[in-house]
Parts: sequence; structure tokens; C-alpha cells
Amino acid sequence: MKKREIVLSTPMTKRDLGALMSTWAQLEDAKVRPMGRLVGRYKTLGENLHWHITGNKKGMRTVKVTYLPSSGRLTVSVHDNRRGIWAGQAYEKLAQKIEKKISP
Repeated sequence: MKKREIVLSTPMTKRDLGALMSTWAQLEDAKVRPMGRLVGRYKTLGENLHWHITGNKKGMRTVKVTYLPSSGRLTVSVHDNRRGIWAGQAYEKLAQKIEKKISP
């Protein structure tokens, strides 16, 4: 798996992070899908927020984003078996976009 970890010094709301990812995904011909606790209830407690960004064309595959608001830790990753023709480079581009957004 390839991943980039970013520590946000100022927390982002799930709404702001979702909007940033959605705007980026549209430019990349992809779509954002909320996953895990964003769409369902779990018996166990937890705060992690998770999204999949999937390319609209066949073979583009999937970038994963996980955010833990209390620590400000955000991970952008792609599994080796999900790199496809796009996701293998896209995870890096998204991480750079987020870092640029949070830079003072």
C-alpha cells in the first residue's frame, strides 16, 4: 500500500474536507463515496471518517481517505491491488491539494 499521512494543525470539519475532495474529484473525473461511520451506525465507538474516491472510467480504481478529527491525522492511500491507471498517482495529487489548502 502507498500512503501519505498529513497532520492538520487546524481541524477540518467533515463538511469542509468532503467539499474539498468533491471539487478535486470532479476535476479528476471521479466521484467521492462516504464509507463506514459516515453512512452507517456501528456498535463500537470511534471517530474515524472514511471516504473512497473512485474514477468514473473503467480501470481508474480507488483512492482511500481516512480522517481522525481529534488528532488531526489524515491518511490518503491506495492499495497495491487498487492502483489502476489513475489511483496510483492520484492519491499523491490529492495529498498535495490538501497540504496546499492547510498551509498558512
